[in-house]
Amino acid sequence: MHKIPLNYNWNYCDSFKEEYVNKFPIGDLVNIPHTNKELPFNNFSEKDFQFISSYEKVIKIKINKQKRYVLQFDGVMNYSEVYFNEVLVMSHKGGYTPFKIDVSEHIVEGDNKLFVKVDSTERSDTPPYGFVIDYLTYGGIYREVYLIEYEREYIDQVFLDVINDTLELQLFLKGDFKIQKNCCFEIVKDDIVIDSFNNTVDFTKEKSVFTKKVSLEEWTLGNPVLYTLRIFNDDTLLYESRFGNRSIEVTTEGLYLNKKHIKLVGLNRHQSYPYVGYAMPSNAQKKDADILKFELGLNTVRSSHYPPSKHFLDRCDEIGLLVFNEIPGWQHIGDIPWQEVAIKNTHEMIYRDYNHPSIFIWGTRINESPDNDLFYQKTGEVAKSLDKYRPTGGVRNFTGSTMYEDVYTYNDFVHRGSNKGLESRMKVTKKDVPYMVTEYLGHMYPTKKFDDESHRVEHTKRHLNAQQYNHASKDIIGAIGWCMFDYNTHKDFGSGDRICYHGVMDMFRIPKYAASVYAVNIESPYLEVLSSLSIGEQEASEIKEVYVMTNADFVRFKINKDVIGDFYPSSLDRYKDLPNPPVIIDDFIGNLIHENELYSKKDCDTLKEVLLSIMHHGMKIPLRLKIKMLLFLRKHKLSMDQAAKFYEKYVGKWGLESITYTFEAYKNNEIIASKKLGATDNHLLTAVIDDSVITETDTYQTTRVVVKHVNELSNTMDYSSEIIKVSIAGPLELIGPDTLPLLGGSTGFFVKTIQKTGIATINISSINLELISIKVEIK
Repeated sequence: MHKIPLNYNWNYCDSFKEEYVNKFPIGDLVNIPHTNKELPFNNFSEKDFQFISSYEKVIKIKINKQKRYVLQFDGVMNYSEVYFNEVLVMSHKGGYTPFKIDVSEHIVEGDNKLFVKVDSTERSDTPPYGFVIDYLTYGGIYREVYLIEYEREYIDQVFLDVINDTLELQLFLKGDFKIQKNCCFEIVKDDIVIDSFNNTVDFTKEKSVFTKKVSLEEWTLGNPVLYTLRIFNDDTLLYESRFGNRSIEVTTEGLYLNKKHIKLVGLNRHQSYPYVGYAMPSNAQKKDADILKFELGLNTVRSSHYPPSKHFLDRCDEIGLLVFNEIPGWQHIGDIPWQEVAIKNTHEMIYRDYNHPSIFIWGTRINESPDNDLFYQKTGEVAKSLDKYRPTGGVRNFTGSTMYEDVYTYNDFVHRGSNKGLESRMKVTKKDVPYMVTEYLGHMYPTKKFDDESHRVEHTKRHLNAQQYNHASKDIIGAIGWCMFDYNTHKDFGSGDRICYHGVMDMFRIPKYAASVYAVNIESPYLEVLSSLSIGEQEASEIKEVYVMTNADFVRFKINKDVIGDFYPSSLDRYKDLPNPPVIIDDFIGNLIHENELYSKKDCDTLKEVLLSIMHHGMKIPLRLKIKMLLFLRKHKLSMDQAAKFYEKYVGKWGLESITYTFEAYKNNEIIASKKLGATDNHLLTAVIDDSVITETDTYQTTRVVVKHVNELSNTMDYSSEIIKVSIAGPLELIGPDTLPLLGGSTGFFVKTIQKTGIATINISSINLELISIKVEIK
């Protein structure tokens, strides 16, 4: 088996005519992954990319008549017709699953012409189309393409399961079906062969099944051990695939990984990016998995609403992130031919992704679609015929549904801020079955990174409320929120600018406050203050409380050099079951009155009690406190103007030359993180790049740069719309426009390699702030 990448130097034309198959017009030279049309960040029409385009590549190859040659397309959006040497060799419906084409009978020595007609319109004969959908599907050959050289008889796929220390192998065979081969099977860990055995593979059949006793470490979320199976005939590699040793069980009491209970906490993820839609290479896909696991502290992701990139799944395997993988679709069920495509998608998804230990459930139902017994019996039968070990689920948005899956999976949008975070299991399922929430919030409270602070804090509280219910409920497997990041959408949805602001991050994966609900559970020290503490940002200029998200034992709060107090995770019932409840700071006075005023302790207590009540409730304080304050003023012969001065001094902090708020997070009585907030005179740009070294693989690679406008305390200027200009010297190319505004004080952009090595310099400038530069090495 020899895999030849075919991702560089394609000719592209944004139209199609039958004559192009024989004579391609003058077009653009592009690399795969490729989007058929780059789009603006927002405010565009979804019709802009819905057209039929043409791709052509000349493949120069020295052929071996004793071999087979198979083209593999990992993803073409949405319908494709493939011509090889001007012969139509295959058509394929659906952009989310791969397909292969045996071109052995058409390939010739030397130059071979590969032509692909790509229909990126929303065809009503193909899922997810037929009615409206709340996301965009974009267009183009957006995943990689390969030519694979096989033996005449070859192993197309092997399903691998480890059950009670027995390795079960199901070999799916292709070719002439004429011979048997004695094959050597190697199990490899960290490039070391730890076990090997021989077995005869009967290539006269389409499938071969056998077992082998093994002793393998378990794949867990904390220690995701992976193995590679390699199959040889003599010295010829016939097949290889990674796999893991783990078991999955779901009951009405939850999910068990290797017989250990795990409460699922996750977010949904679309595979889209600004400007280029789905067309991003492996390292961008893998980075999303890293963000979910290491920046957001999650153990689960749902690949809404379609199978994701194989690179994303590979990384989930490597880092221990569970995946809910589902077939393409959104609410609509089409006619019988449409359903047949969906059934085929089910087979293609499981056939491709079977060996990923991270996948714990197959979604065999069109997201939020009505019941359709015959259709869903068939998708379920396909799933179970291929995989008898993993459970199946089907995502609904209504209660009491007919159920042909193992898990009742439900999109729960009951929460509106003041009511319960999620619905109870039995109220939804109407039956005693395993139950999981697959979406919550999202469109119920859209939130932009540049919304006012109270809106962003309320967004956070709603995520907290949903996860509180998730953790408190013993009969919910877990809850997967909507969603990881904002995304472009159709005109029927979003905020009128073709963006759904449903994420806990923006489209560049820059966190909003709500991201802290999940990020607080990462292993490394974490501290996020959900306020700028700018008094003018608050209603009636009153700061009533500040939420602090941390995984520390307590937070020490200071105003300038004065210690206000130590604040501990909330013991309120509404947060009591969270692994790391928020720290709520609702006292900005501490002992300052007692230390600075010459009154008795009782009088200082009275003054503080009254001022805190005004801080929390305005002038609508209880009559009891009004009377106490009047008695205090009369006792000390103070006027109302003098009383107001107490508010200015201890609550409003007006007139001070500067105020710095300091938050110190303590773990085992040691500071593990700290943050300062306050106004400063000097501002600057900062830029952080994901990868300072980039290596091209089967195609170009990308990396992300996040730019922020900050003050001297490193506080993001949340309402900065500074315009930045990006320029690059060296072997990198910018994706998207070179001039862009900061949104909510920050933005991002991606750069990609251009088949050259060396050092590139990225310069970021603005009119008002000093230029910054980043060096990147491309290998």
